[in-house]
Amino acid sequence: MFGGGFFGGPGGFGGPGFGGPSGFGGPGGCGGHGVGGHGWGHGFGGHGWGHGGKPPLKRAAFVTAALLLDGPADAAQVVQRVSDATDGAITPPHEIAELAIGVLAGRGVVTVDNGVATLTELGQNLLAWRGVSSETAHAFLARAGQFGDVFKIRRELFEIAGLARTITWTGTDEQKQQLAAARTKVLDALREAKKTLHRTLGED
Repeated sequence: MFGGGFFGGPGGFGGPGFGGPSGFGGPGGCGGHGVGGHGWGHGFGGHGWGHGGKPPLKRAAFVTAALLLDGPADAAQVVQRVSDATDGAITPPHEIAELAIGVLAGRGVVTVDNGVATLTELGQNLLAWRGVSSETAHAFLARAGQFGDVFKIRRELFEIAGLARTITWTGTDEQKQQLAAARTKVLDALREAKKTLHRTLGED
């Protein structure tokens, strides 16, 4: 399990602790294609916890396990802990938290009683082996919370792109006409937003 398994090695969550290569602070971490990519429902803000080279649900499960270091919790409490730790910037969908708990239970990392997940000794040992503590978990989430606006923008763009793809493949002629009109509005808004942001950067 340690070599290529759930928490570490080629099939795991990344380098040592939260900050190693492809770990939470590395290329797949927050700010990259991590918590704000296709994670927690297009980001802790999407479907899973990012697509930084690791399966999104695995990433969500890992962070859920880390949050359980604060004590047993059900899915709603996991969501609340994420929201609290990020000062409200990130609120994962309840169903993703439930799926994450299910993944952890299936791997023996937690036990579940009436929906409440509790870390097993194995789970505690795996987190310790990864160098993860409650403090490092909260530090990571606080850092991720700084990217809240980025995650929200990314989520909306992914949703728009998904809708456009569906209409392109399966839409009626009328729906495709509406898509063309929406595309013009969206692209105009994006171009204007980019100009504004470029001007803002130029003022520094």
